[in-house]
Amino acid sequence: MKEFIACLLLGALLGMMPLQSPAQQNQNAQPLDSEVEALKKRVLALEKQLQTVENVEKMDLQAKLAEANAKLANTEFEKFKRELKDSNDQWLKGWSTWFLGVIGVFAAVFIGVGAVFWFWLRSTADRLIADEVEKNLNDFKEAVSEQDQMKNQLRGLEKAYGASILENVHHFLGEEYLHTQQIKVLSEETLLQVFADGRYSLELRYKAAEVLVARKSPRLVSPLLEFLNSVVDSDSDIETEAYLHSYVNFLSHIHTQDTYQGLRELLNRLLTENPKCKDLFLTEAVYSLAGVSIKLNIGDSVPILKMAIPHLQVRQGEHQALKNLARDFDIFNEPAGIKEILINHVTSEHSGMEEVENQCLELLQKYDIEFVKEWRSRKITDNSNA
Repeated sequence: MKEFIACLLLGALLGMMPLQSPAQQNQNAQPLDSEVEALKKRVLALEKQLQTVENVEKMDLQAKLAEANAKLANTEFEKFKRELKDSNDQWLKGWSTWFLGVIGVFAAVFIGVGAVFWFWLRSTADRLIADEVEKNLNDFKEAVSEQDQMKNQLRGLEKAYGASILENVHHFLGEEYLHTQQIKVLSEETLLQVFADGRYSLELRYKAAEVLVARKSPRLVSPLLEFLNSVVDSDSDIETEAYLHSYVNFLSHIHTQDTYQGLRELLNRLLTENPKCKDLFLTEAVYSLAGVSIKLNIGDSVPILKMAIPHLQVRQGEHQALKNLARDFDIFNEPAGIKEILINHVTSEHSGMEEVENQCLELLQKYDIEFVKEWRSRKITDNSNA
């Protein structure tokens, strides 16, 4: 490169020199030598400058080459690092997978063995527990059975004792102050058992119910209604009317919704089914239902009570019951019921009904004064004709 540049410079200098004749050349030989020497010096100087430039360029190129090599080395190093990291990651991943697989296998084997062992242990424990529970349960059932037998025996003894106490009583038991200490100690359960036992006489069962009524026991209502309905369902002849007649009256002393509903259903059966015991139960059923209705302030029973009035069997000494029934109709603002009592039961054929008649007429004064005047006038006429 530098030789090429020096030749170019020398050529240029030579080209700049003018053409001279040989004489002139001889004359000027010495000056030419001087110029040649000068030119050589300039060429040397230029060569040095070129060398310097070349060195600078070479150094610059070397610097760039070094920089490029450095960048290349860095790039190769980074690539090596990445490859090494990827290789390490791949190795670590492979070993981790293998290690986890080994651990998983061991864990699976351990869990499987543990599960089998646990299942065996649990099954054994459950079987042992079940056997023990079954044994204890059987023992408990036997104990309960024995206890129930003892309770049944005890209840039987208590019932027999209560029945023996009641058999020796021959006075009214409808008030608690009339109960002896022996009767007071009888439990409600014992009295209910005596009443429900059909092997005892109606008289004895009546006494048990009488004690319960005195105690105002609501537990008597259900078995008493059941007993009365069983009599209605029966086709057998009624022999002991005296006690059956009063069984219905017991319900008038226990003022509950069950009593009201039971009496209403009983009266409806007596009116619609016309059983053999209709005349025996109907009158007391009417009086009892009216009394309970008043106590509970339930007027829904008025229609069925009015329907039953013509069927009442008014016995000697029961005039007060009719007066009470008339007063009940007055409380419910039902004058038609009072008129039914007058029309059906206060007639010339019935003696001793003057008090009932007078009360009915007094009650009707505020409802129908013309009816009262007409009734009194007709009675005067009938007495005159008589």
